[in-house]
Amino acid sequence: MKLMLATLTLGLAALPELASAGFAASCSWSWQEPKYVVATCRKNDGSNFRTRQDMNLCVGANNFSGKLQSQNVGNAFLQCWSTSKSGNTDLKSTCWDWYEADVTSTLNIDAYMQNLDGYLWCHGHRSAPY
Repeated sequence: MKLMLATLTLGLAALPELASAGFAASCSWSWQEPKYVVATCRKNDGSNFRTRQDMNLCVGANNFSGKLQSQNVGNAFLQCWSTSKSGNTDLKSTCWDWYEADVTSTLNIDAYMQNLDGYLWCHGHRSAPY
């Protein structure tokens, strides 16, 4: 039993740290048209790593309200434009709603994106080195 517990403890220690909060505390980032967050994030060993996340994998635009929302493969940036970083946690964009009206909204992406050993993750999608 002690051997199993020791093996489990060592196995867990080897796993990369998951950020319990969002990525903003350990990453600096910018918006890159047409659909990317480019981030430099702190890795577990203290070094920095630069990646780029395709935000169409992470964000959708609600068809009825036109507002940005966290959504797996939401493809928001097929119907959104004038996207920019707002503060250190938010994306701001204008999107079409169901009635093709222009709706500007802000989404706190820090609430669902994580820094996992330098890579950004959202809805199971990992960013690519950049």
